[in-house]
Amino acid sequence: MAIVSFWYSLGCMYLIIHWRNNADGAKRFSQSGCQLLSRVADCRHIQLSSVPQDLPSNTQELLLDYNHLESLSNKSLLRYQELMNLSLRSNSLGFIDLEVFQGTMKLESLSLHDNTISTNYTLVSMGLRSASSLRWLDMSRNYLTGDMVTILLRNLTSLEYLYLDYNVIMRLDGSVFEGLTNLKELSLQRNYIYEIEGGTFEGLVNLKTMNLAFNLLSCIENFGLTQLQMLNLSFNNIEWFLSQEIDVDFQLEKLDISHNQLLFFPFLPKRHHLRSLLLSSNNMKFYANLFDKNSSYVNFLIMENNTTNITTVNLWEGFIPSDLSTLNVLDISRNQFDYLPNEFLAAMTSLSYLKLNWNCLETFDLSYGQISSALNTLDLSNNKLSELRINVSSQSLQQITYLNLSHNRLQELPEQIFSTMDKLSTLDLSHNLILLCSHSGDVASDQGCVDLRNITSLRYLHLSDCGLKLDKHIVFQGTPLTHLDISYNQLKDLHFLLDTTRTLKSLSLRNSLSFVGNIDFSVFQSLIVLDLSENNLTTFPASLTDLALQYLDIHKNKLLSIPLYSTNQPLTRNLNTIYLSNNPFDCCKLSWYNILLTLSTISMPDRQQVTCNVSSNYMSVQEVSESDLDICHWKTGGTFLSLLLTLPTLVTLLVALVLVFLTFKQPLLRMFKRRFLTSSSY
Repeated sequence: MAIVSFWYSLGCMYLIIHWRNNADGAKRFSQSGCQLLSRVADCRHIQLSSVPQDLPSNTQELLLDYNHLESLSNKSLLRYQELMNLSLRSNSLGFIDLEVFQGTMKLESLSLHDNTISTNYTLVSMGLRSASSLRWLDMSRNYLTGDMVTILLRNLTSLEYLYLDYNVIMRLDGSVFEGLTNLKELSLQRNYIYEIEGGTFEGLVNLKTMNLAFNLLSCIENFGLTQLQMLNLSFNNIEWFLSQEIDVDFQLEKLDISHNQLLFFPFLPKRHHLRSLLLSSNNMKFYANLFDKNSSYVNFLIMENNTTNITTVNLWEGFIPSDLSTLNVLDISRNQFDYLPNEFLAAMTSLSYLKLNWNCLETFDLSYGQISSALNTLDLSNNKLSELRINVSSQSLQQITYLNLSHNRLQELPEQIFSTMDKLSTLDLSHNLILLCSHSGDVASDQGCVDLRNITSLRYLHLSDCGLKLDKHIVFQGTPLTHLDISYNQLKDLHFLLDTTRTLKSLSLRNSLSFVGNIDFSVFQSLIVLDLSENNLTTFPASLTDLALQYLDIHKNKLLSIPLYSTNQPLTRNLNTIYLSNNPFDCCKLSWYNILLTLSTISMPDRQQVTCNVSSNYMSVQEVSESDLDICHWKTGGTFLSLLLTLPTLVTLLVALVLVFLTFKQPLLRMFKRRFLTSSSY
C-alpha cells in the first residue's frame, strides 16, 4: 500500500511539473534550437538556413533574426497558419516565393530589415502581395531605390506602419505611396532624398507621423499635410520652411527642423496644434534691426514642374503670423539670434520649456508679459548676456525650476531676482564674474552682489569659474543645497560651507583650493560625491576616511599616499568610484592601493594612468616589479638591515673618539704604550 501511495504521489508531482512547464511563461526548446515561450518561437542567432518545421503549429510570433536564410519557399510557412508576427531581420534574404504568405492569412507584422531583397525585388513584391493582412512592414537597409519601393509597395493597401530607413532612395513622386490610404506612420530617415514632388503624400489621408531625418532636402514649400501630427526633418539642408496659406486647422503637434540651414524662423501654418518646435543648430536670426520697413518684404521665385510661382513673404520685421499660444517646448539653441522681437515670446502663453543657449543675445527680459508665466525650464547659457531685466514684483517666474545662465558676461543681477522663484531647484551661474552677498558686515563689498540666501527650494547650484574668493562669508544661509559645484575659483577657506553641512551630498572643489593645509571634512556627514582634483594637495585629508563617500576624485594633486589601513573603514566600505591618476605616489607605500584592489565594489576608471615614484623614476603602479620592491626594502628595511648599515659607522666613530681621548691624556697614553707595546724581534 505504501508503494502504491509513493507511485501515486510521484505521478501527481510529474503532472504538476509537466503542467507548469507547459503553462504560459515556461521556457522550452525545439529540436532545431528555438526557444519556445507561450506562443512565441525565438530562433535568433542559431545559424538556420531555412524556416524550422518542428515548432508548434499554433505559433503566433516567429523570430528568425540573425540567421542565414536566403529564400522563403511556398512551404516555408505553410505549417504556421496562426502566425501574426514574422521577423527576418539581418539574414541574406533575396527571394520570396509567390504564394509563401497564402497560408498565413493572419500575418500583420513583417520585418525584412537588413537583407538583400533589392536583388530580386520584383519577385519579392509578388510574394508580398499574398500578405493581405499586413499592417506593419520594415524594409530598412536593403539598398532600395525609389523605383524599387514603388513596385514593392504595389497593392499593399492594408499597411499602417512602413519603415524604409537606411536605403538609397533619392527622389519621391506621387506613384511611390499610391493606394496606401491606411498608412499612419512612415519613416524614410537616412536615405539620399533631395527632391519630393508635389502631391507625393496627398493620398496618405491617415498619415500621422513622418520621419525624413538625415536626408538631403534643401527646402519645404507649400507644406499642406493638415492631418500630420509629428514631422521630423532634422539633419537635412533645409534653408526655409513655408506652409500653405490656407485657413484650415493643421493637426501638427511636433515639428523638428533641427540641424539644418534655416535662415529664417519657419513660416508655420496659421492655425495648428503645435506643442513642440525644435529648431536648434541652424543659421536663424531676426533682421529688422538691419533693414528699414520698406525692405521687409521679399519675393521667393519657386520653379516646379515647368511652372514659376512668386511667393511674397515678410522676412525682416520679425512678425510671426501663426498662433503660437499652444506651444509648450521651443528649442532655438545654437543659432545666431542677437535679439528677439517684441511680443515674440509673449505670444507663447503656454510655453514651459525654452532653450536659447548658444546664441548672441546681449540682453534678456524676464518680466511679466515678456515670457510665459508657465515657464519652468529656461536655458540662456553661452550667449553674450551682460544684462537681465525683470520686474521682481510681477511674479513672472514663479513656476521656474531650472535656470541656466552660465557662460555669459554677467557681473550683476537684478536685486532679489530669485526671491519670487518659489520652485527654483537648479541654478547655473558658472563662468560669470559675480559676487555673492553675505553677512560679512562689509556693506561696500555686497554692492551689486547676487543673493543666494534663503532660497528654500534650491538644491543644485553651479558656480564654477566665477572668480570667487570666499573665506568667512555666509553666502548660503537658509538654502538647503544638496549639490554644489564651486570649481575653478580661489577659495581661501571652507568656512562658507558651514550652512550646508547637513544637506550637501555632492561637492566639487576642482582647482579651487589655494590653501593646501589640513582640511577637515568631518562635518559633511551627508556627503557621498566629492571632487578634489586639480589642486595641490600634498596630504590626503584624514577626515575623508570616516565619510561614507561613494565617488571620490583626487587626480592631479601632489599626494604621496592615502591613509587606508583596512577594508573596514567607512570610506572603503561605501566607495564605488575613485580617480587617482597624476599624483606622485610613493611606490614603497602602496599598501593603501592594494587594499583598494581587493575590493571588487570599487571602480578605478583611470587605473591605467596611475603612477608612482621610486628612486626618482615614475612608473605605472601595475608595472612595479620585485626588483623595485627590493629597492624599497633597502630604503625602508627592518631593524636588522638598519643595524647592519649603521654598525660600521658606529665602530669607526668609537675608535676615533678613543684616539682623540688618548691624545689629550698623555700620561695615560704612555702607560698604555708601556703595558701593551713590546719590542719585536726581527
